[in-house]
Amino acid sequence: MLLTAVDIDIPGYTIIRPIGEGGMASVFLAVQTSLEREVALKVMSPALAANAEFASRFLIEGKITGKLQHPNLVTVYDIGSHNGIYYLAVEYIPGGTLKERIAEGGLSVAEMLDITSDVALGLDFAHQKGFVHRDVKPGNILFRADGRVVLADFGIAKAMDGSNSSTVAGASVGTPNYMSPEQARGETVNGRSDLYSLGTVLFEMLAGHPPYRAGDPFAVALMHVTHPVPQLPEQYAWLQPLITTLMAKDPAGRFSSGAATVEA
Repeated sequence: MLLTAVDIDIPGYTIIRPIGEGGMASVFLAVQTSLEREVALKVMSPALAANAEFASRFLIEGKITGKLQHPNLVTVYDIGSHNGIYYLAVEYIPGGTLKERIAEGGLSVAEMLDITSDVALGLDFAHQKGFVHRDVKPGNILFRADGRVVLADFGIAKAMDGSNSSTVAGASVGTPNYMSPEQARGETVNGRSDLYSLGTVLFEMLAGHPPYRAGDPFAVALMHVTHPVPQLPEQYAWLQPLITTLMAKDPAGRFSSGAATVEA
């Protein structure tokens, strides 16, 4: 069960309306009353909040993202729990998601490359701080009112040194359409795994569909491991080397960093 606005009573916040829903949480537009500013209030599902491991994972998300202050990453304002309700207050980004923009169509190649560069810069910063996002996908890429792109939802992020694993046993970590081969195999990942995922997002922007398509998520994950890097439509063939490097099956064959990706 996910929460509705009438279920929420968190001191210091006034709920305006629901703006999103995921498997783990509901998201509301709210006003942080002390500062009279709009925030996106992410509230964990009560069923998951009852699970200590999930509740811990939710708090980890806020603490991780709170350390990552960058123009291309969503800013966290507050995190806590009240009467068993776990919540995270983050910057409200009004411009919608890349998933919506891809569905609408009409993005120019220049815009696609700008979006890719913005996300790469945000990832570069997070990787320098020691964190891998592990779920880079169009639904987690948001647009500010001025058009600048920000990456959201470090919900399954992990410290590169392995000291801060927020993987939950039995839970799917990452999204199969955008998952690196090493992530699909359940291996240790580093920043280059995020760059692979960024490559799949760029491919989808250009081709209009994810790189691999199959009847079920497991088959898609397997295709990331076993199938060759897909070819772009002919009109975008000049960008194939970029896709081929970002989506190299061996992490060592990818760009070394987000900054190197922007340079390329």
